[in-house]
Amino acid sequence: MIISEYKDKYLLSIYELLKNELGKNVSVETLEKRINKMMTDDNYKIFVAEIDNETVGFIGVHFGLAFEIDGKVMRIIALAVKEEYQNKGVGTALVRCVEEYAQNNGVTVIGVNSGLQRAVAHKFYEKQGFYKKGYSFIKTLE
Repeated sequence: MIISEYKDKYLLSIYELLKNELGKNVSVETLEKRINKMMTDDNYKIFVAEIDNETVGFIGVHFGLAFEIDGKVMRIIALAVKEEYQNKGVGTALVRCVEEYAQNNGVTVIGVNSGLQRAVAHKFYEKQGFYKKGYSFIKTLE
């Protein structure tokens, strides 16, 4: 398995992973615009996992600050692995990749939100050393 930073060639693979594995409905054009904005902002990173030249997973993170935490905070904003490669260490490798990046870049805390219905994902994150801290709330503005 090879993990590398995002390049334009990964756009369609990430689109498919978002659609098929996470159930996110976004057009390729919209996704491309969002990723292009992310790639021009040092507060975002995307890492992609490949096996035999096939993109099998990706993780996207965002960096910020918090009032109650010393150092930077990293938030995992997306993590997806192709179904046929799940439970084979790809997700773990992606999380380890961003943990290493975090340690080398002054990050002291990594957070992640996961939908209430995603019990398998919750177990995965707990296995990676994450713990449930509270609830996440969202409000859509029009």
